[in-house]
Amino acid sequence: MTAHPESTLHHHHRTRIVHLVFFLYDFTDPYERAIARFWAAYVDDKLLASWLQTFRGKTEEDKAEGVKQTLAAVVHLEAAFKECSKGKPFFGGNSVGYLDVTLGCLVAWVHAGEKLYGFNPFDATKCPLLNAWVERFGALDAAKAVLPDTDRLVDYAKTRQAEAAAAASNN
Repeated sequence: MTAHPESTLHHHHRTRIVHLVFFLYDFTDPYERAIARFWAAYVDDKLLASWLQTFRGKTEEDKAEGVKQTLAAVVHLEAAFKECSKGKPFFGGNSVGYLDVTLGCLVAWVHAGEKLYGFNPFDATKCPLLNAWVERFGALDAAKAVLPDTDRLVDYAKTRQAEAAAAASNN
């Protein structure tokens, strides 16, 4: 799998906030760690890849397929949240866990994507638990301190779009 700049950025922000939960592996059992690692990989491999396709697809059909796959991935994450959180505020229960950090790295991008394209994969009508989780995670002081500003992400995305359009017109 080829690393995309967005994957690198995602990794960078995850690295910046992972110190918040460095102790997780010492206080969770092996089964819970395995479940968290599985869903973290799912976020990277299924959700992020399809979500990027919704914005970067070459044709409208590609973009529509990205939306379809993203929404399917979110349905599974909604079920995972229900199971992992056991009715508590975070995937990790009452406190932020590894999976919260992994998915939390995308919170600012969720808001930026909604501003840019009107698409929020964590729509309250389709996945109310994850929609509420996005708001809870984004409201954490620790998350506010490390997540990038949504408006800066919007500006960045617009710049990248303009660069891509210019490159396409030159070819």
